[in-house]
Amino acid sequence: MHDLTGVSRRKFIATATLVAGFATALGVLGQPALAADWPDGPITIVVPFDAGGSADRMARTLADPLSKALGQPVVVENRPGGAGGLGATYVSRGEPDGNTLLLMQATPYLANAILMGGAPVQWDDFRLLNAQWNDYGIVAVHKDSPYQTFAELTEAMKEPGTVSSGIIYANGGHLQTLVIMDALDIPHENVRFVTYNGGSPLRAALAGNQVDFEVLAAEGASSVMDSLRVLAVVNGSDPDDLGAPLMNDALAEMGAEPQPIIGGNVTGLMIPAAFAEEHPDRYETLVMAYRQVVESPEYAEAAQASGLGYDWVGPEDSQAMIDEAFEALSTYADVLE
Repeated sequence: MHDLTGVSRRKFIATATLVAGFATALGVLGQPALAADWPDGPITIVVPFDAGGSADRMARTLADPLSKALGQPVVVENRPGGAGGLGATYVSRGEPDGNTLLLMQATPYLANAILMGGAPVQWDDFRLLNAQWNDYGIVAVHKDSPYQTFAELTEAMKEPGTVSSGIIYANGGHLQTLVIMDALDIPHENVRFVTYNGGSPLRAALAGNQVDFEVLAAEGASSVMDSLRVLAVVNGSDPDDLGAPLMNDALAEMGAEPQPIIGGNVTGLMIPAAFAEEHPDRYETLVMAYRQVVESPEYAEAAQASGLGYDWVGPEDSQAMIDEAFEALSTYADVLE
């Protein structure tokens, strides 16, 4: 949903220092109980995008502390292309031995690479170990917009051609907008969609009052938040106290049913599904190590310095979250092709 740019040199150095300190602390704390024969060599985290983005930064903040926790080197390898599809395909075709992991936005990027990008992989080929960062969505307008509430905005959307929305075609924000419109029986053609090629121009358009509204990732929009008014939070909670109603609460007030939440980025370590099935002891070792890292105060500090989330949700709840989003995304794949 958004493409955060690389951190500045100063921020990168500060983050690297924090991660190095954390790795030392983790070594002192000790390792989790490991599978007897694993890991027996380096572990690679494949990031299917260029260096500098949010997935790459997350992988690099995890690499050193995971190495300490697992007792083997952990390296990051960038394999960009196909909107994430090339790197995901590479991981899916490797041996499911736990030595090659994937880190990307499970939704919407992996889902879209499968549904609309033609990636030769299946959704069930992967499992998400942890929704470490759910960069939830917001429905936002310019601060000078005449629309003061979510209800006012959606009422205006019922008049064809009245409202415009900035989108990145087929990304989470675009699809969440269609979900909202369908929930309220608003024809898709009523809204004038303006397409942008990346997160920066998308956010700039709304901050410049060039379009009426957008569904954006909250963290990605932080740089322009002073220019915006948030009308709804596309999430199950309002973790940053933005003061706007939750999307489904607002929809309920208008008599609509609860809708799936797909407007944000859910990012974390992923594995080939066969790894958990064929090597359950290794799988448990990896999950324990990952949890130990993410829940430590040292990692929280390093993640914050790099502008990342550091939640521990766990494999079962994380997979359920993205499965629901994938099902909703699947509904719109044919519409957007």
